[in-house]
Amino acid sequence: MVPLNNEASPIARLIGFDGKRTIGWVYVWEDSELAIFWIAPQEPAAFIDPAIGADLLMKATATTPVDVISFLCGLSKVTHKSGS
Repeated sequence: MVPLNNEASPIARLIGFDGKRTIGWVYVWEDSELAIFWIAPQEPAAFIDPAIGADLLMKATATTPVDVISFLCGLSKVTHKSGS
């Protein structure tokens, strides 16, 4: 058995409705669990940059709470155009 690290890697930013401000980060652990680190938890997220792929979201369902998966799935479907 290979021991897991006690660290996660950031894979995406949660962006606020101004389209510029990072309000949180999405991290992935070695077991594919996704976690959110909120910088500004009082602000709603408008979209994820970059979007999280369907393959990773599917793999994460085994280890990530359902409410986190639902939240990230919803934001991953939002498209954002730069400069708008």
